Amino acid sequence: MVLNNMFIIFVLVLVLFPHAFVEYRSNTYVILSHETLSELLIETIERVYSNDTFAYNLTVFVLNFSEIFPYTINFDNLTCPRQFFFISNPGRGVIPRSIPLILVNKSNNYFVYYGKSYIGYDEFDWYYYVNSTGVPYKIILIQKDQYGQVVSITIYTLISSNIININEKPIVPKGFKLINETIVQRDFSENLNSALDFSLGGYIVLFNLILVPVLVAVKLYVSRHKKVN
Repeated sequence: MVLNNMFIIFVLVLVLFPHAFVEYRSNTYVILSHETLSELLIETIERVYSNDTFAYNLTVFVLNFSEIFPYTINFDNLTCPRQFFFISNPGRGVIPRSIPLILVNKSNNYFVYYGKSYIGYDEFDWYYYVNSTGVPYKIILIQKDQYGQVVSITIYTLISSNIININEKPIVPKGFKLINETIVQRDFSENLNSALDFSLGGYIVLFNLILVPVLVAVKLYVSRHKKVN
């Protein structure tokens, strides 16, 4: 058993290396308002530490408005990442992430995992589609209100990753404007309660405040743009 654990750690150190990245395009559709928000999410490992942890940055490009959020530095577990979009040892029955995932379907080397979380009265159902590489090639997030009605659907689609192909490089859009982080945090803190109470839906960018990796109410963000423009 000890040898097996050492082997798993050794393999992960080789797979999750400095400058390893995953890039996803996410499309969030808010049912009630018929609004769609599209983003590029890039997670890049900056450093691997000897205590079985690593640091990575998260960068979010908002395609609708050609804007980019200031990137954030996050820390995660190397043996079994809890937030970084990588599934260690795919095929296990349970993956102990921040939102625990349970294996619900498998076919050859393709696996589907399911997890559930709550924010206020809203339920978030996560579906991770992953193969033997450990990098999810698709993630579906379904948000439901307290009555079980679907509020928003977000689909993350893998664009590129050098974990799968060492020659891959991030596809970084040009000409994007940096978003004022102070304004975003202020808008969010002022409107968080009403956003949850009325299920305004489609959470996409709230760094480190809750377990869901990338989250803020779409409607708040879009409405702020409408006011400015």
